[in-house]
Amino acid sequence: MKKYLLVTVILVSPFFVLSAQQNAKFALVIGNGAYTAITPLRNPVNDASAMKTTLEGLGFQVELLTNATLRQMNEGVNRFSRRLEAATDSYGFFYYAGHGVQSAGENYLIPVNADIQREADFQYEALNMQRTLDYIQEAGNHLNVVVLDACRDNPFSWKRGGARGLTVVSAQPPGSIIVYATSAGSTAADGTGQNGLFTTHLLNNLKNQELELYDLFRRTMADVRQASGGAQVPAIYSQLDTAAYLGRRPAAPVIAAPAAQPVAGRPAAPPERPAPANMVRVEGGTFQMGSANGDDDEKPVHSVTVKSFYMAKCEVTQKEWQEIMGTNPGNFKGDDLPVENVSWYDAIEYCNKRSLKEGLTPAYRGSRDSTITCNFSATGYRLPTEAEWEYAAKGGDKDYLILSYSGSNNADAVGWYTDNSWRRTHPVGTKQANSLGLHDMSGNVWEWCWDWYGTYPRSALSDPAGAASGSGRVLRGGGWGSGAGNLRSADRDSGTPSNRYSSIGFRLVRP
Repeated sequence: MKKYLLVTVILVSPFFVLSAQQNAKFALVIGNGAYTAITPLRNPVNDASAMKTTLEGLGFQVELLTNATLRQMNEGVNRFSRRLEAATDSYGFFYYAGHGVQSAGENYLIPVNADIQREADFQYEALNMQRTLDYIQEAGNHLNVVVLDACRDNPFSWKRGGARGLTVVSAQPPGSIIVYATSAGSTAADGTGQNGLFTTHLLNNLKNQELELYDLFRRTMADVRQASGGAQVPAIYSQLDTAAYLGRRPAAPVIAAPAAQPVAGRPAAPPERPAPANMVRVEGGTFQMGSANGDDDEKPVHSVTVKSFYMAKCEVTQKEWQEIMGTNPGNFKGDDLPVENVSWYDAIEYCNKRSLKEGLTPAYRGSRDSTITCNFSATGYRLPTEAEWEYAAKGGDKDYLILSYSGSNNADAVGWYTDNSWRRTHPVGTKQANSLGLHDMSGNVWEWCWDWYGTYPRSALSDPAGAASGSGRVLRGGGWGSGAGNLRSADRDSGTPSNRYSSIGFRLVRP
């Protein structure tokens, strides 16, 4: 039997504790395989039993349910929630392996004795996952991890219409991680041994008690991708902005390492600054820019290396624009809406004025009537280069997967576009972030980049800044009036730098 989709959701309250050493820890683990009315599954009971043992090694008090009925599952969720609520500093871990189905936009976990003859039966015969998440959230404890190892293949022969498997969590809670064991529409291996492929590697990495949560899942993703020869491509989305541990935090070194000495003839590296407010650090690296399956202007795919930089989590808002420029040019009014109706030149002017206001060195020199130049080492704000933008949209070189959009293969999960925008912009940051914590890289408004629009080279590049000249500046990300194809991370377009559009805004970067 092939498993299609595993979803991991980590729900974290805003005041969560960084290490689980001093916290009570509770887990509810469910494995359903011995189905009576639909296809039985081989590994869920094995997966659940192994997860119980591993979590106990991390200090969790575990309740294990195998081949459970709906009543047993509901009662287990209620007990789990009450335990978490009684110890508000506690950590919770919910694990389910078995059949899961999407119906009318809701996810349902299937008990072994479910008698489901038609669509309406799901709400009476299966466990509603959103209701389960609501119970866990309402407990008010520090940290909750929810792992759903659910078969995406439809076990109900009569249910042919609509989407198969579990739907993407559309409203990702702040401070959370969502992980998929495979991209939508791809199979996830059931495994040749006692456990499924993803669970095998998750269990192995859980044994390292000093792994930070994001690293835990990132390593699991990489292991699965390697073990499957690239056939199973997982996905990970993180909104955690602070480290957290299920086991123990690594001990801090007693003696600090001596400061690195500059190499003769080479200046010492400047000390790393903390990320500015509302920005994330994008660690430099090498990636494959473009798409072999995209439009002609996305080819050829070529290797690009970029330095580390800071990027704003969201597009510049109308409130941020008005605080600097004193006006609001937006066609759709709202403080938290992205600013639009701003030209490329307007965005350049905003960058310099905001830099000066905050005591930073402006990055740009020149005016609308002369050649604008950029000092990329200046401390001030600037537009991203096209390479920086695509690198960040794709999650950097530590995201071991290929996704069509920035953070998902589901456009609705991450972007506002023609199918869901109602022909207007929406408040920034309301869609799921990508793995770096960047919102709206797909959709809402197109984003100006620094580069002149031009053709891609065939050779590898380091910190490219685009064509030497041109008639249009690069636009990236798609907007509220775009089709899903324009939301792809590799999609490119251009705009006349002096023109203003109600579908174009921008975001900031700093070195």
